[in-house]
Amino acid sequence: MKKILRNCLLLCVIVLASTFSLRGEAEKKSAVKLKIGHVGHDHHLALFIALDMANEYSKSSGGLTLQTVKDKRFYTLLKNGRKLADLEIIKVGGGSKMPTAIAQNIIDMGCGGIAPVLAMIDKAAPLKLISPLHSKGDMFVVSKNSPINTWSDFTKFAKIAKKPIRIGYKNPTSVAKIIFEDALKHEGITFSSNLSDRNVQVHLINVKGGGKLNISLANELIDGYTGNNPFPAIGEAKGLLKIISDLEDLPPGNFKNHPCCGVAASNEALKSKKEALQAILTLMRNATATIKNDPTTAAKIAARWIGTSEDVEKKSIATSGYSMTPSAEWHKTMVVWCKAMNNLGIFTNKLKGLEEDKLGKSAYDFSLLSDSPEQK
Repeated sequence: MKKILRNCLLLCVIVLASTFSLRGEAEKKSAVKLKIGHVGHDHHLALFIALDMANEYSKSSGGLTLQTVKDKRFYTLLKNGRKLADLEIIKVGGGSKMPTAIAQNIIDMGCGGIAPVLAMIDKAAPLKLISPLHSKGDMFVVSKNSPINTWSDFTKFAKIAKKPIRIGYKNPTSVAKIIFEDALKHEGITFSSNLSDRNVQVHLINVKGGGKLNISLANELIDGYTGNNPFPAIGEAKGLLKIISDLEDLPPGNFKNHPCCGVAASNEALKSKKEALQAILTLMRNATATIKNDPTTAAKIAARWIGTSEDVEKKSIATSGYSMTPSAEWHKTMVVWCKAMNNLGIFTNKLKGLEEDKLGKSAYDFSLLSDSPEQK
């Protein structure tokens, strides 16, 4: 009898050990490595706040927490104590570099310009736009000593100038450049990126990076530029420039509240890392609520991540809109993007000629977005 009891106890121990071992293996297998890219400016502020304040959102996010392994670089993502993912945060270049990094499997998801993401999807890259993120925040500026003070001044000056006005941009598919080109076409102002073409009124110059906009202006390589904050706010604080107009205010007025940045992810990550992707989006939507409700904290975190000042960030953030809700208004303004990108010849393949509703089927996947914490 004792022998039977002993054997039964031994069997129970083995079964329990096996159960815990299998459970441990299952939990271990469920954890993924998620690489997240950003460009390093405050249009992607929701990501920075999410990483800094995740533990404060634990209750509203369903038990999501983060453990910092290396600040601004590596984190462990948990849900109610269960490990979901090892996070790696990577600063990638702006424009096409972020979606290219996704297509090349350098990152799984990333924050970046709507236009470059769509341009990459048009080329049949294996990625989708998975959430709106940010709107507005793009400016047209000129040198501090320029005689130009208004958009009207600029159009008049461009038409009588003896040589082309040099306007910089950060990359060929940047949101700001596309809006600016649309305004130039509306005004009948001729332009070219070919600097040897002297028969145009504006030369558009690729300075190859947002961080080079102010440097190029200070060194008189350009007369002005079209670009996103915080670069104009930084340049203004340094006395390098004057802001002529928010790009959303340029004629013909098509880009009011224009979507600027979004969140994209690879098709593979959407299949194999769905839970981790959804968790990050949840934290970022909580962060969006913080930007709206606590701009002081938002500016402080932006300055910490970007290396600017809180005063610059307060001014910069105020020019932007932050929302991760694909609202009716968002879709309406995306119609404008589609028309502009078709008219400028940016869509040449998969998305060419498509209306926004049909384009959405090829370019969007908003299935990971749930009830929005930013609206609560």
